[in-house]
Amino acid sequence: MEIARPGYPLKVALIYGAKPSGHYAAAKAVAEFLPPSIIEPVFVNLSEVYPDFGPFVARTYLQLLSKTPAVWDYVYDNDFVAFAASALRESILPFSAQKLDDLLIKKNIRAAISTQAFSSVLITKSKGLARLPLFSVLTDFCAHGYWPPKGVAAYFAPEKAAASALKEKGAPPERIFLTGIPVRKEFTGPQPAKAAARKELGLAPNLFTVLLTGGSRGLGDLSSAAQAIKPLLGRIQAVVLCGSNRRLSRQAERELDGKKFLRFVDFTDSPALYYAAADLVVGKPGGVTLAETMALAKPFIIYSPLPGQEERNTNFLRRHRLAQTAASPEQLAPLIRKYLAAPQALALASRALAGHARPHAARDIAARLI
Repeated sequence: MEIARPGYPLKVALIYGAKPSGHYAAAKAVAEFLPPSIIEPVFVNLSEVYPDFGPFVARTYLQLLSKTPAVWDYVYDNDFVAFAASALRESILPFSAQKLDDLLIKKNIRAAISTQAFSSVLITKSKGLARLPLFSVLTDFCAHGYWPPKGVAAYFAPEKAAASALKEKGAPPERIFLTGIPVRKEFTGPQPAKAAARKELGLAPNLFTVLLTGGSRGLGDLSSAAQAIKPLLGRIQAVVLCGSNRRLSRQAERELDGKKFLRFVDFTDSPALYYAAADLVVGKPGGVTLAETMALAKPFIIYSPLPGQEERNTNFLRRHRLAQTAASPEQLAPLIRKYLAAPQALALASRALAGHARPHAARDIAARLI
């Protein structure tokens, strides 16, 4: 019997770990560049596919970070642990993948784009999805040991060292493409001038502006950072992006409410305007946060990186001399004062980041997929 050829648009799954997250932001960025006449993006949230597993992993992760961060750092990219995990993949994951298999088959998915390692592993271990083209998008400036070395049609790597790490782990070199980390269209087009962006946001148009961000979840002790820069307010203004961390925004309302030149912002799905308004960005070096910062060439201060991938992102920044580090809240104000007193240092930092930026990663990934 002749098999009917699929009509267009083809349904392509964009699979991420949770929402909000950098994985989701990267998936959304790629989707924005997929032509609707050819590809229909279907977003798949693993936390919804595995409702018990997702919260368990998130809860365990946050507990490790708060109580024993060294354990997470050890587990994150340890060769022995990765070897043990490979045994788990071979014996258990093929059974775990069945639920994802059923969903993708039911939705008539013709290809999958994964922005998170776990979903890539599930698909490569599934017999039911053996012929499904899988494209893996790395969203940090490193390639840890959990990305599968086989069964992937193409890997999209952020930089050369990550591409080399994939090769060392067994990924075929001809399937690795150096594209950068995808960011949304709002970070790639013409940006408003700083003064115009500040005016639109209701900020002082001519005041040095610092953006503090803890990523989509508002992590990284932002409250202490805000407290530390209070003496500078008036010479500067600061905006704190709280992400989905309502606890942080409520705490700020109690402790810092009414402070002139200091604003706390709940989760926003369109952060580019805040970046455009900023002279300087301070925060956790999450992969997508860094890609967005680099796309707009905003000088960056590393603050409160999480163990694991963000420590490795920090190593990337240090290796290329792209950012300075505030190892504590007390070190933050002196670094900001330095940039205030030396505009040329700010301009130099901006040029360095622009030199490593790949703002069109999402467009290039979409073109390769097509």
